[in-house]
Amino acid sequence: MSIERLEPMTGCGILGILKCLAGIPGVLPLIHGPVSCSSGHRLAMLYADVEPLLPTTAVVERDMALGARDKLREALIEAWRQYHPGLLAVILTCATSLVEEEYESILLDYERQTGGAAVLLDGSGLEGDETDAPGAVYDALYRKLRVVPAASGEFLALEGLPLTDYNRRDNFPALWELIETGIGCRVTPGLFSGISLPELSADYRVAGKVFTGLLWRRSEPDSAAPFGAAGSRRFLEWLAGQTGRRGLTPHGLDAYDRAVKELEPLAQKLRSHAVPVAIEAAGWYGYGLADFLTNELGCRVLLCVDRAHPKKPERPICEEFYEDVGRWELVELMKAFGARLVFGSSNVRSDDNWDYIPFFAPVWRTEEPIGALLGYEGALTIANRLLKLAEGAP
Repeated sequence: MSIERLEPMTGCGILGILKCLAGIPGVLPLIHGPVSCSSGHRLAMLYADVEPLLPTTAVVERDMALGARDKLREALIEAWRQYHPGLLAVILTCATSLVEEEYESILLDYERQTGGAAVLLDGSGLEGDETDAPGAVYDALYRKLRVVPAASGEFLALEGLPLTDYNRRDNFPALWELIETGIGCRVTPGLFSGISLPELSADYRVAGKVFTGLLWRRSEPDSAAPFGAAGSRRFLEWLAGQTGRRGLTPHGLDAYDRAVKELEPLAQKLRSHAVPVAIEAAGWYGYGLADFLTNELGCRVLLCVDRAHPKKPERPICEEFYEDVGRWELVELMKAFGARLVFGSSNVRSDDNWDYIPFFAPVWRTEEPIGALLGYEGALTIANRLLKLAEGAP
């Protein structure tokens, strides 16, 4: 099938930066560039359920010729007067990055005058796309906030899980509980997960830190999101290795055994149906879900992620794999695959073609809550949904 490429799945670096920072207490992103670069990305703030506040310096062509430093200086002072942010994140656009003006001294002046903190981030195409931004944001915050490596045996921070993740209100508590029961380690929010900036909590400072979510490509494929029974155990064993533990706790092993016992009868029924399922997701979530559906439930899986992991998984996790394919093109691929259930954004919802589970931002329509999908309880939720679909139950 020949399909003309219309639109990729991912956006520019500005969107990637906002996915990291939106909703974090004390942080105010400010776009240094044209108004369109702000207005076109304000909706990203809604992913974190916060007001779509995204001030801009409103740079125009004249500023590109004569310089935009004064506009930035004025905007910083006005942002402080209006909002008093703890951390002001100045985001360069293609226009302001291309002219190569010097901005760091302006941010230093702002810090001296106000006592606040400011960091410069480049959201232009010169620095990559949406998937390149999280690593750059994390490294910039790491340096700015003087984060030091730590390895507390009590606390763990999962770096890379942002407040813009869809269904975080159900998934994050389920994930914390899975970890605390599984390896006996308390979870504290990471830099993207709601910790107040620029202050850093005492728990975060001493916590061991591992890369997941938007920073997952810095870890191993086995650290993909914990979906299913085997997938959850694999994730926990990886975490245990990262934190110097020998493996799962007795309570963690008991929880795993109960999950296997409950899931296996459902899995046996599903394997005979080989339900075709399609997934649109960020890599950490997509790889984990595809692995569960393929290797535990016997589904046929089409997987499309924003960016592939640099290492291939040790076992096949899907029948068809795509990277950075979106909207109309991806919908057509899902139709050709014969998908009966789709996990993804509103961009791939198609009521006439398949059952749909909202899974990946943006999700614009009001959807019935499905609850947490991560961990052992999530495995049963997914398996039961698939079995009803396979058996034709209403």
